Amino acid sequence: MKFISKLAMGMFIALNIVSCSKNDDSAPQYSGENRVYITAKGDKVLTLGEANQKIEAKFSLTTKVNADTAIHLKVVDAQGQTSDLVSLSANPIIIAKEAREATFTLTLKANASITEEQRLKVTFEPITGLIAQEDLAIVVKPSAVVMNLTPAQRQLLNAYKAKGIDLYPFMGKVKVTGTIFSPAGGNAEPFVKEFTREINGSTLITLSALATSDSPVLKMTDNPMGLTEFWLFLLRKNTVEDTEFFPASPVAKAIMPLINWNKDSKETFGVTLDNIKIGSPTNGVSQIEFIHKTKDLYDDLTDMVPFQFTYSAYDRFKKLVDEGNPIAIENNGQAGGPNPIYYLNTTNILSDKYEKGAWKASTGSINFTEKKMSFEFLISHEYGGDYIIVKIEYIAQ
Repeated sequence: MKFISKLAMGMFIALNIVSCSKNDDSAPQYSGENRVYITAKGDKVLTLGEANQKIEAKFSLTTKVNADTAIHLKVVDAQGQTSDLVSLSANPIIIAKEAREATFTLTLKANASITEEQRLKVTFEPITGLIAQEDLAIVVKPSAVVMNLTPAQRQLLNAYKAKGIDLYPFMGKVKVTGTIFSPAGGNAEPFVKEFTREINGSTLITLSALATSDSPVLKMTDNPMGLTEFWLFLLRKNTVEDTEFFPASPVAKAIMPLINWNKDSKETFGVTLDNIKIGSPTNGVSQIEFIHKTKDLYDDLTDMVPFQFTYSAYDRFKKLVDEGNPIAIENNGQAGGPNPIYYLNTTNILSDKYEKGAWKASTGSINFTEKKMSFEFLISHEYGGDYIIVKIEYIAQ
């Protein structure tokens, strides 16, 4: 029995020694290195053109520091070159004495501009005693509009940019502000007295199909110059909202009931503007050619800003003409019909046709340093007594 007890005791001691030996081998041993982890929760993607974006990041050490420690961060691309796309809320960051963490925020710089997705890394400048264990990987994406550009459009835009004509900031939805001044002397209310309207909205801009490798040309596909609502206001005041002159027209009397067109009919209205030619820059500024000879209702060529209009009432009327409706055919192409070009943009703007004092030369320019595109030009309408002056400014983000 004593022999068995001693044997059991010996086995217990041996097993205990083996167990302790295994635990000691697997236990982490501090070697004097302080390892660095740069991390962030959630989505680690920043996209140009989207508001209120940020990445909340954390800089962590494996052990506390003995004194306040400044850490200089850096953001680098896949080739290890410093990136200028991202701003840091603090740099250097400070790890306080007896602490091992600090937080910081990443945001896009205001002037960030890319055409392809960029994969970046947040790391830190070498500092004695700190070993990089985990850098923070982030992705910066171009705006959705830029990503949706065709390869051919990107190729053209890249070629323009190489010549100092960077149109990428003006692709997509761009904020537009400005004023509209309508002088007194119109032929009907509300144009008898002068008035001013503010413009505050946005325009969708893209590269025109007219663009070539030698000639950058833009197209405004939605709310060009911020004027869509104002054009519709003018159209309605010149037609269905006029209770004095318009209803007296024999053409209007025939067409309005034919297509159910009146001040209460629900219509859709759209405007586009193409052929906005960007000249070669001088000291970072290009002049813009945007006035062209455009056909009016009678196919005469008139120098104007060539806005193009679509109007559902006119679409209904054209359908009846195409179908051979005799009333529609008889009144087609005459004043009093629903074609917007009879009422809107009716007068040459390169010379003063009214001679009442509102005329001035129209101008357009783009400043690539300030990312600002400016226009001042004239428009007109059938019931107007003089030119309407429009001043517009686009500032890309």
